[in-house]
Amino acid sequence: MIKEVKNIIDANRCDELLTELILDERKYNDSIDEDIVIKDHFNQMLNDKDIVLLGYYLDQEIVGYILIRRVSNNTCLLDGLYVLARHRNQGIGKALINEAINKCKELNVKYVDINVIEKNEVAKKLYKNLNFTEFEVKLRKKIL
Repeated sequence: MIKEVKNIIDANRCDELLTELILDERKYNDSIDEDIVIKDHFNQMLNDKDIVLLGYYLDQEIVGYILIRRVSNNTCLLDGLYVLARHRNQGIGKALINEAINKCKELNVKYVDINVIEKNEVAKKLYKNLNFTEFEVKLRKKIL
């Protein structure tokens, strides 16, 4: 079941999942600190009117989440989609994105953006299957 995260306990669980997401992204980005731990990130957003945090609950445990951030009158950004590895390939990520898009429609925005690391082919395939198209490219150069 998908529902909005509204309390500190569930926000803290999303912090744990965000930590896992960031550590998982180390395979694409070696600049990520392997000791990173996210704390109180989502707690600070619970009362922000421009942010909606959705959790996917199985047996009252959050096993995935997605953040919706309204960035302008016409655009929302979907950020931090993450599903625990043991629950992947069950449609949870797709369900979270679709519910997030429905929330964005309720906000009457024209566009929904989502960021993805260029080498994350699994995520890119999911987003393209949901009719997201490449819109903007961000470049990086390693200098040290």
